[in-house]
Amino acid sequence: MKIKFSTVVLFFFASAVFGSGVGYSKLYLFHVALVIFVFSFLCCFVQNGRQSTIIKPKSHFISFLYFMFFWYALGILWSVEPLYTLRYLFYIAVGISIAFIVSAYAVTRQRYLSLYSVLKYCFLLAIAIAFLESFTSFRLPTSPYSEYAKLFGRDATNFSEIDYSVHELIRSVPTSFWGNPNNFSVAMTLVAPFFLFHRNYLMKIIGMLSILLLIVMAGSRGAFLALVFGFFVFLFIKGWSYFLSALVVLFLSFSLFVNSIEVLKQSEYKRVAELAWTGDAAYSYLFEQEESTNSIGARQQLIQNGLNALWSSGGIGVGGGGSQYVQERLGGVAGKFTSMHNFWVEILVDAGFVFFSFFMVWYFSLSYNLYKVYKKSFDNFYRYQAGSLFVAMMTFLVSAVSASSVIYLLPMWLMIGMAIALNGLSKKEIYDENRIACSE
Repeated sequence: MKIKFSTVVLFFFASAVFGSGVGYSKLYLFHVALVIFVFSFLCCFVQNGRQSTIIKPKSHFISFLYFMFFWYALGILWSVEPLYTLRYLFYIAVGISIAFIVSAYAVTRQRYLSLYSVLKYCFLLAIAIAFLESFTSFRLPTSPYSEYAKLFGRDATNFSEIDYSVHELIRSVPTSFWGNPNNFSVAMTLVAPFFLFHRNYLMKIIGMLSILLLIVMAGSRGAFLALVFGFFVFLFIKGWSYFLSALVVLFLSFSLFVNSIEVLKQSEYKRVAELAWTGDAAYSYLFEQEESTNSIGARQQLIQNGLNALWSSGGIGVGGGGSQYVQERLGGVAGKFTSMHNFWVEILVDAGFVFFSFFMVWYFSLSYNLYKVYKKSFDNFYRYQAGSLFVAMMTFLVSAVSASSVIYLLPMWLMIGMAIALNGLSKKEIYDENRIACSE
C-alpha cells in the first residue's frame, strides 16, 4: 500500500503533540516520525526533484531560527559545559525542524487547514485524557504518576514515601502527553485562545471552562495567571466596546472573589486554596525575597544564580544548557532544582544579552504581524487563526515561566511554525482582499 507524503507530514505533526507521552524511555514516537519524514522526503525529492510537498519558506522569521541555531552552536566556544550545549543544540535543532516543516508545508489555505485539523483532534484527545486522569483512576502509562511508568523506561513516583493526603492529590493531577503538570498547563494555555475565538459560544464556554478546570487540577498558578492575562489580551483586541462591557462583568466577579478570598484560602480543598493564594504568590515572586525552601523562593534563587553567572560571563552567556550546569555546580536550589524555571531568563543566561535582545524583537515582531493580520483581514479564517495565535503567543510570555524549561516542549514550536506559516500565507491574500474592497 502506497502512503502519500502528505500523510507522513501530518503524522509527524500529530507526533509532535504526543511528545514524550508516546514512546519508551527517551525515544518518542516523535523521533521515529521525524526519521520517517526525512527518509520519505529524500525519496520524494529523488523521484520528483524540486516539485515536492515541502517548499522552502521565504521568510525572515524562519531565517532568524537559522541564526538562533548558529548562535547556540557558536556558543560551544565559550560554554561552561560543552556537552550540555551539544544536548541543548539537539533540542533547538528538533524544535526548528518542527517550525520549518510547518511553515514549509502550510503554504496554501487547504494545507494549513489540514494541519490545523490534525492538531485540533490531537489536542482534544489530550484534554480528554487529562479529564480521565483528573477524575478517574486512569493514567497514561508513560506518566511519572502511573504504576506502569517503569515498564516504559520512565522514572516512577514512589508513593510509599509520600504522605497519604498528598498521595491522593497527586493521583488526580493531569499530565496527559507531557509527563509533567506544569508542561501540561503551558500546553493548555496555548490551546485556550482557539476556544476563546471560536464562533460557537457553547464551544467557547465549554472549552475555556474545561481548560481552566484542568489547570486548577494541575495546580499551576503560573499557567492560571497566564490564562487571565490572555483573556485580557483577547478582550483588548476585540475592541473597546467589547472590552469595556466585559470589564464591568469581570470587575463584579473580581470584587466577589476578593471579598471571598480569605475564606477560600482556608478551604479544605487544597486546589481551591492554592488558587486563592495565587495573587500573593505572584507578588512575592516579583517584589519580595522568599526562602529558597519554598517554590517562590527557589525560583528566585535560580534566577539569581543564573544572573550571577551571566554577569561573570561578561554578558555573552554561559552557552546553551549552561544555566543548568551552573545550578548543578552550586548543588541545586533546595537540593533538587537545577533547571531555570523561567524560559526568558534561561535564554538570557545561556545566550547572553545580545541574542536575548534579538530574540525578543523577533518574538514581538512575529506577534505584531499576527495582530495586523487579525485587524486588517475581512476573512473569518484569518481573523480566527491570527487572533488565536496572537493571544497564544502573548499568553506564552507568562506561562513560559511556570515550567522548568520549555525548550523541548514541542507545542511551542508548533505555535511558532503556525505563526510563521499564517504570516506568509496571509500576505498575498489580504493584499488582494483590501484591493478588491477599495475598488468597490
